[in-house]
Amino acid sequence: MSVFKASFNILKRNLNPFILTLAISIGISFAYSTSSSTPSENVELDKMTIAIFNEDKGSDSQGLTKYLKKTMHVVPLKKQQAAIDDAIFFEKVDYVLTIPKNFSEMIEQNKQPDLTTQTKPNSFNKAYVDSIINTYLTTFQFYREAFPEKSSQEIVQLTTDNVKTKGKIKFDSSFALIKANRSAGKVFSVLAYTMFASIFSLITLINLSFNKPEIKRRNSCSPISNRKFSRQQFLVGFLFSIVVWGVFVSFAKLFSNIRFDQHGIYFILNTFLLLLVALSFSVFISGLISNMDMVSGINNVFILGSAFISGIFVPTEILPDIVTKVAAFTPSYWYAKNCSLIGKTVHFDANFSADFQFNALILLVFALLFFLLAMVTRRDRGGLKISFAKTA
Repeated sequence: MSVFKASFNILKRNLNPFILTLAISIGISFAYSTSSSTPSENVELDKMTIAIFNEDKGSDSQGLTKYLKKTMHVVPLKKQQAAIDDAIFFEKVDYVLTIPKNFSEMIEQNKQPDLTTQTKPNSFNKAYVDSIINTYLTTFQFYREAFPEKSSQEIVQLTTDNVKTKGKIKFDSSFALIKANRSAGKVFSVLAYTMFASIFSLITLINLSFNKPEIKRRNSCSPISNRKFSRQQFLVGFLFSIVVWGVFVSFAKLFSNIRFDQHGIYFILNTFLLLLVALSFSVFISGLISNMDMVSGINNVFILGSAFISGIFVPTEILPDIVTKVAAFTPSYWYAKNCSLIGKTVHFDANFSADFQFNALILLVFALLFFLLAMVTRRDRGGLKISFAKTA
């Protein structure tokens, strides 16, 4: 009980790291939830924001450009690859189209022109805009074959009149479900930094406070043995970590609007696995360091750094393969992978179970590894020592 009271007083005087990471988690979660919210199952597609580089000056390419300006929101953009990449990454444009110089020539020969497009990887915008362009070109070719005596301007006018009819696309409930769950997956993935960093700061703060030389000498005079004291210290850290886990999960659930269905249960289970990893890692590191200044360094280098390379703050699609391979050696990668897996799943089948269990097993291996390392580093202190067999 005295260990709990002392730990509680220590934390009460050092709440700034916890409040900071909680504020970061709330801010990022709010941004993800508002940007990816889906209010209803009936979704109407807005005009896509696109940029067009027309290298062909023929009437055929001009007709396509005019049609896209009527159906899309066309914005100017510098024809530099760096500017294009930045515009796509920061979502200033959804789609970049380049019309080649031989566009009109290919159309005249009834051949399919080779259009260059750039979008985010696996983006729905590409499929949507591609379908509109293909519909226009298919209709254009049909009128050209049906009315060979008409001029290109007349064919363009016939094509535009035919395809300008507007319609509404309604998606079934699975689309809204997938979009909402992917948003929830992003919200929960942020905990790989915020919750991990909070638990690490909490555990190391308590352990380093008790490991001060004057405190250790005073505790050595108490009737509590070093082993019992160490176990009580670990239990206190575990209880406080459970409280931190509950706070962060509650906020994540609030901002993601996730329910206690299968998706919600899997998300919460995944965060509990992360809790075990964070707790064992914190106990291990706090047994190695002796200076509070090193805590912020580990937070920034390992916890925040692994969150970046694991695709939590930066999409893995734009990261080099070597970065992804390095990220696989961190627990944040497997936690984020499970968050993405849960978010994109509609039906929980055998394939989902196999993938989730594999990622969960990797997280448990990380937790066990850090815990065993903690036992080795603290063995000389009489703490956390486990005996598998009785000695004679």
